[in-house]
Amino acid sequence: MSQLFLVRHGQASFGATNYDQLSDLGYQQARWLGEHFGGLDIKFDRVVAGSLARQQQTAQEIQSGIGQSLPIDIDPGFNEFDFHTLTRIYCHSCNIELPGTSDGGRLFFQMLRKAMVAWSQDELYAQTVPVQQPYPAALETWDEFYQRVHSAMQSLSAPDDEQNVLVVSSGGAMAMAVSQILGCGVDTLINLNLQTRNTGIHHFYFNQRGFQLAAFNNQPHLQRKDRLHALTYT
Repeated sequence: MSQLFLVRHGQASFGATNYDQLSDLGYQQARWLGEHFGGLDIKFDRVVAGSLARQQQTAQEIQSGIGQSLPIDIDPGFNEFDFHTLTRIYCHSCNIELPGTSDGGRLFFQMLRKAMVAWSQDELYAQTVPVQQPYPAALETWDEFYQRVHSAMQSLSAPDDEQNVLVVSSGGAMAMAVSQILGCGVDTLINLNLQTRNTGIHHFYFNQRGFQLAAFNNQPHLQRKDRLHALTYT
């Protein structure tokens, strides 16, 4: 069977004007992961990433750590959902202020959980709210999110020969993919999303019949005393 290593991007610039950019630590996390793969003599036959900068930067840095340089196939189906617009629409609908991130994001992620539940129940579908550029005021429906992740995963259907495939995505899209494979409900999907750390690995075996989850959110490249500071969620 082929193997899929579905990896969350490295730490991005949470709280900054442009979130879609790896931090210095994010680059280091990705490089360490590549070195880990290289140490196991794991090289990839195909590398895929969403169209977001932080995803492509992570894929490139992983490859640098391995010592390979394949072209990156871009598939927007692996993009994160637009949490900027989602949270603004949700807060607007509830007439509450958008929580800041000075507390490390605790209040923000509590609100995000509630927003995702409302989104999954189509409570926000028809609502829009003016937001600052570059974020659009329209929000994809939950079903659209479901379908694009499903289509992206199906596009990886295994060829006749066994391959190692690296896909760099984001926490929400990865949680959606895992929940589809395991048949989880929305509450579990949200829990999976909020547990996934930067450069966490979801490992699958797959063929034309489907995917089998072998490991969830592994970070062997960071599980050592001198790198525990690098375990991050944003």
